[in-house]
Amino acid sequence: MKLKIGTYKKGAVYSSAFSVGSKLTAFVMQLLIAYYLGANTGTDIYFYLYNIAILVGGLVQTLNTSILIPKAMFLRYNESTKAEMQFHNSFLYTFLLLAAGILLLFCIVGGRQAPEWIMNFPAQDIRSHISVYYLFFPLTLLIIVNLYISEILVSFKYFTLGLSCNFMINLSGIVALILLGQKADVSIVMYSSCCACLLNIILLLWFMKKKLRWKFSLVRFALVRSQSKALTGLAINQGIIIFASTFPMYLLSQYQPGIITVINYAQKFIQAPLALIQQITSVLQIKLNNLYSQGEKEEMYHVTFQVTLRLFLFTICTSLAIFLLRTFIAEELFGLGKMPYAAMEKLSSLIGIMTFAMPFTAVSLACMKIYFTEGRIRIYIIIMALSNLFSCVCYYFAIETWKEHGYAVVYLFIEFVIMAGIVAFLKRRK
Repeated sequence: MKLKIGTYKKGAVYSSAFSVGSKLTAFVMQLLIAYYLGANTGTDIYFYLYNIAILVGGLVQTLNTSILIPKAMFLRYNESTKAEMQFHNSFLYTFLLLAAGILLLFCIVGGRQAPEWIMNFPAQDIRSHISVYYLFFPLTLLIIVNLYISEILVSFKYFTLGLSCNFMINLSGIVALILLGQKADVSIVMYSSCCACLLNIILLLWFMKKKLRWKFSLVRFALVRSQSKALTGLAINQGIIIFASTFPMYLLSQYQPGIITVINYAQKFIQAPLALIQQITSVLQIKLNNLYSQGEKEEMYHVTFQVTLRLFLFTICTSLAIFLLRTFIAEELFGLGKMPYAAMEKLSSLIGIMTFAMPFTAVSLACMKIYFTEGRIRIYIIIMALSNLFSCVCYYFAIETWKEHGYAVVYLFIEFVIMAGIVAFLKRRK
């Protein structure tokens, strides 16, 4: 089946528009958390655990987009839709069993000390917000299922459904915070996220059953075993990314309460435009998969170059605009309600530094699709693993010396290192 190029353009437009709406709800939710909850130890613990759940879900999403979807599309066009269903079902069930088993084992072995194994907050603060810790485990599993199913639907050109999970989470958080107002706390936000994920899964499964006539009972684990080496290698790499992303937050949690929250506000704000870019590159991945399967390698590189150049110019302009408006953003948008003035000052300086990582990230997101399309996963894994391990060393010394500003500088530097590695090896192999 040959898909028309207009399909991809429409997909990019529709998914980008929906991405803007989804990120708008995320932005409103961040403002409401800042207004009603401020920046304190409770919000630090919430963002710390919630971001880990998102990172674990992202691990599965990356496995899906880079290895599983290309293989599933091959099965769809060259064997049957039944084989594709067997492949996806087998992986999802296997991964969920492994994830649930690991989480259960962690809780049993760790016992009462388990929360302190993954968090560096004072013990009394952890106990005060223990409900957030317990909700972290079901939320992680629910996010995994949501993101995996969403990517399957994206491969069938239902591009906007890939954003439904984040949209539902953000919308539920907004409703909960507005209804409860000053009575709200971080556990309520976590509860609402779990409920939103569960509802979204039900809707997506119903959609798959109705539109795709998906049969969830079909399994064939041999298909998954054939991809085990590539999946294991990429999973290890993503595990390193999760560790490298969590490690600096673990270090920062021993300092002044609210630092992690302020960093999260800065990250979420500057990453808002990247959500649109991620949607464009997701559509690009499907386009490249089809070009590669048709043997049009030169066209594949040409399309990637054109998309990369436009994304780079767009993010340069966006970064400059955010830098000039950083004080306004911190004081007028986040500096209301319970946000202390010291936190606003830190937020302004962090936004000013971290925003310039955006162009590097945009280039990496576009160029890495070539690696996935051509099956050069090993090179990509090596680049990312070395960069992220190097980042842990940099974070350790920078945070020890400059605390949150050390984190921001290393964040910017590592995004540049990753981009340089991806582009260098891409040009060498072209």
